[in-house]
Amino acid sequence: MGRREDRINKYIRERILQARREAKQTQEDLARELEKTRVAVSDLERGRVDVSASDLAIIAAHYGKPISYFFPPAVSVQGELSALEQEILTNLAALPEPQQYIALEYVRQQVAMSVKAKQREIDDDLAAAKSKKR
Repeated sequence: MGRREDRINKYIRERILQARREAKQTQEDLARELEKTRVAVSDLERGRVDVSASDLAIIAAHYGKPISYFFPPAVSVQGELSALEQEILTNLAALPEPQQYIALEYVRQQVAMSVKAKQREIDDDLAAAKSKKR
């Protein structure tokens, strides 16, 4: 299996585990839904076996998640995305378009405030350094 395929399968496994935990279910609960053993679910979550398309469809329906929830966001960025960045993008993509614009504007405002705060911190450090020289 190629490196890219490994990353995608790992992401899918992590999302299955996350969905199961959010639902406060055990591996045994999911195993019953899939008509498999608890060990089979454990093997799936640990990456010993890949999830089949039909099992993923059953899992998505069982947890009330769109199938896209289990796949990495299709974005083009340089480098790897952290788990938090992936979750942010996945959740943003799940919003209706008008709410995406609202969320984007909110993020822009937060970035602008962060930049201003950092600049104030730099300016304060420079002012303190100048006053020490005097």
